[in-house]
Amino acid sequence: MKQAETKLSPSQRWEQATLANNFIFCKIMSENKELCRQLLEILLHIKIDRLEMPLSEKNVKTDYPSHGVRFDVYTRDDNRIFDIEVQTTDKKDLPMRARYYQSMIDIDNLQAGEDYKEMKDSYVIFLCLNDIFKKGLPVYTFEYTCEEDKEIKLSDGAYKIFFNAQKCDIMPTGEEQAFFRFLQGRNAETDFTRQLATEVTRAKHNAQWRMQFMTWDQSIKEEAELLASEMVKERAEDMAKDMAKDMAKDTVRRLLAKGKLSAEEIAEITQLSIAEVQQLQQDMHP
Repeated sequence: MKQAETKLSPSQRWEQATLANNFIFCKIMSENKELCRQLLEILLHIKIDRLEMPLSEKNVKTDYPSHGVRFDVYTRDDNRIFDIEVQTTDKKDLPMRARYYQSMIDIDNLQAGEDYKEMKDSYVIFLCLNDIFKKGLPVYTFEYTCEEDKEIKLSDGAYKIFFNAQKCDIMPTGEEQAFFRFLQGRNAETDFTRQLATEVTRAKHNAQWRMQFMTWDQSIKEEAELLASEMVKERAEDMAKDMAKDMAKDTVRRLLAKGKLSAEEIAEITQLSIAEVQQLQQDMHP
């Protein structure tokens, strides 16, 4: 999020929100199955006959202790599963997030006792406002291929696709170009984007959604503040440990210089390992 945006109140952020706002995007797509279907067809150049009602902010967590995930917009047709994520900033972790999201999709959909062949194709789609790979491509599509022979594909049905809105003007179709221009906050140019514009306006006049956004926005802020405080605490603890170790090493050097105690005795006094004491001794007398 840009620094200027962080100074806006939740109410101001709501008034200025576009389709690129995560909350707005999720609400619109989860309430409009037909719009979600059209968007997937535009993005993936496929035909979808029947789409399940999209779920927004779908949480998936395994039974064992692990990092759960929360998908922005999650839906499926008869043979495929789709996760659509809106990404307004480059957090440097998208490739790893895509990897983890795809694994959680598989865990969530392959039931106990089912054969692996029952797994559906899965698409993890990031709609990025920035070029996270810095190569100037409008779309980056990833499938597993053989390193020794690039013509051999693993064909495991796992697709990771990153769209770069900055290069929307050279995307393959006019519908894609128009959608990403609208996602950037520009005018609606097609019937589809005009429908989206109508839904954005309707969403921002929905008093219940506005209140939900205020709560959501505050929870995001609190999570960010908690994370920041934990990072500061961890950094302070690391610095304290480093300082304590440096002081212990100084003590070891002084005791070694006197030559009255063995490495084992010095290790016991300073709480360093015998190996560390011996290494410091070698450093003093190479």
